Amino acid sequence: MTLKKANKIIYLLVLVFFSYISLGYSKVAELRAIDRTTGRTYKLLLPINVETRFANLLIDVKHCYKNPIDKEIENYAYLIIKDILINETVFSGWMFSSSPSLSSLEHPINDIWLLGCKDK
Repeated sequence: MTLKKANKIIYLLVLVFFSYISLGYSKVAELRAIDRTTGRTYKLLLPINVETRFANLLIDVKHCYKNPIDKEIENYAYLIIKDILINETVFSGWMFSSSPSLSSLEHPINDIWLLGCKDK
C-alpha cells in the first residue's frame, strides 16, 4: 500500500468519526413522562436510534438537536412513539422543548414531552 492510499484511508476514517459525532449520535434526549393512572412523573434519558420501552409505549428518538450556547435556548427532537397494546404509532413528529403544548404526546395513560438534548 502506498503512502497516498494510507493517507486517504486515515482521512476517510477521521471524516467518518467526526461526522458521526456531529450528527448527534453522542446525545441523549431528556423527556418528561407522566403516568396519569398513578400521577407519577418520570425523567427519561433516551439514546438516539434506540427503541426504549416506557409503560406500554415504545419510544424511538431519531434526532435530537440543541442550539449552541450563544443562541436562544431551543431543543427539538424527532420521535416515533408506538403503543404496544394496539400495535399502532400514536405519535410521529417533532417535539420542541420551548413549547411543550405545541407538540407533545397526549395519550390516555401517558403524557410525554421533550425537556432537552444532552451529551452522554
